[in-house]
Amino acid sequence: MKKSIYILFILLLSISAFAGGKTVLENGVKFIEIRRDYTETMSVVFFVRGGTVRETTANNGLGSLFSSVWVKSSELLKKIEFYGGGVGASVGSDFMESSFSIPSEYFDELIPYYEEMLLNPVIDKKIFEHDKNLQKEGIKASDDSPDSRSFRGFMKATYANHPYGLSSEGTLESVDTFTLEDITEYGKNILQGANITVAVAGKYTDKQLEKVKSVFAKLPKGEPFEVDCSGSVIKEDKTVTDHDDDLQQAKLYIGYTAPNASDENYPAVKVISDILGGGMSSRYFNELRKDKGYAYSVGAAYPSRICSSRFIAHIGLSETNVEDAIESIQRMNEEFVNDLTEKELEAVKNYMLGRILIDSQTNSKQAWYACFFENAGLGSEYFANYIDVLKKISLKEIKKASEIFHKPKTIFILK
Repeated sequence: MKKSIYILFILLLSISAFAGGKTVLENGVKFIEIRRDYTETMSVVFFVRGGTVRETTANNGLGSLFSSVWVKSSELLKKIEFYGGGVGASVGSDFMESSFSIPSEYFDELIPYYEEMLLNPVIDKKIFEHDKNLQKEGIKASDDSPDSRSFRGFMKATYANHPYGLSSEGTLESVDTFTLEDITEYGKNILQGANITVAVAGKYTDKQLEKVKSVFAKLPKGEPFEVDCSGSVIKEDKTVTDHDDDLQQAKLYIGYTAPNASDENYPAVKVISDILGGGMSSRYFNELRKDKGYAYSVGAAYPSRICSSRFIAHIGLSETNVEDAIESIQRMNEEFVNDLTEKELEAVKNYMLGRILIDSQTNSKQAWYACFFENAGLGSEYFANYIDVLKKISLKEIKKASEIFHKPKTIFILK
C-alpha cells in the first residue's frame, strides 16, 4: 500500500508542471510562466496584494462587491461561456484574485475582451445596484446562520482591530453606503502593477504568452501596498460569549496564534491540523464525537496567511458540554505529541499529499499556487519544495510546532 502511494505521488508530481520563467515587467508586475503542453487549455491567474487588509469598518465589503460587479459588467463574461471558458474574481484576507481559463485554441477570440476588462473596467449601474442588494441579503443570511455568525464572532474576537477580523462581505451599515463612484475608484486603486503577480499555466505559444505580457504591461505601476501585521498576534487569553435564544446547539471556537505562510513551522502546523481535526480518523473526531458523543460537527482549520494566522478548533455541541470540550481540546492539543507514532504521522502525511497533488492538477490551481507562494515570499517554484518538505516532516518537527498550544488563546462561544 505504501509503495502504491509513493508511485502515485511520483507520477502526479512529475506531470504537475514544467517550471518556466519568471520576470518583472517595467510597471512592477511579476510574471510567471508554467508551460504544460500536454493540456489543451490555459489559465491566467493573478493576485493583487491587499484584500480585506485594505479595508476598514467603514468600507468593509467594498472589495467583494467590486470583484462581483467588475466581472459581471464585462463583455468577456458574455462571450466566454460560448467557448467553454470561465472568468471570475474574489477577495480574501490578503489578496484580490482573478482567474481566466479557456481552451487554448480560442485565445485570439477572447484575449481582446480580457484586455478590455483589465485595462478599462466598466461598472454597469444596474449590475452594481443588483449585486449591492444581493450582498446585503447575503449578510442578513449570514446573521441568521449560527455557523457564519459564530465564525465571524470568533474572528472579530481573536483579531480585535486587525483587518483579519473583518468579514469579506462587510456589514449592512458599510455596504449600504457604497456608491458607483466608490467601486470605480476601488478598481483604479487595486489594478496597479506594483501589487500584481500573474501566472500563466497550460498550453500556449510564445506569441500568446507575449500578448498576455503586453496586456499586463499596460497597467499603471502605482504604489506598492504593504501589509501591516502589527496586532495579528494573540497577546493574552480571552473568552467571549455571545447568546442566541433560538440556537439548537452551542458553537465553540478555540484559536491560537499560528505561523504565517513563510514561517519554517508552517508545513508542520498544516500536518498538526490534519492530525487533530482533519477528518473521521482525527483526534478530535475520535474523542469528542465517537467516544463522548458531543459533536455533530468537529474539526480544525489553519488558514494560510501573510501575517500571523490562527489554528482553529471548532465544534458544534450541547451547551452543557462546552466546558468539558474546552478542557478536552486543550488537553489533546498539548498532549497529542506524547503518543503520536511514526505510523500515524505517515498516514496523515500520505493523505495530505494525495489530496494536495490531486487538487493541484488543473492549470488554474498550478497558477494559483505559484502566485500564492510568490506573494508569501517563498518563490513561485516553492510548490514542489512544499511537497518535499511535507514528506520529510518528523515527529521532532511536529513537537516543536505544537508549542503554539502553550501560548495565549481565544475562546469564542455562541450559545
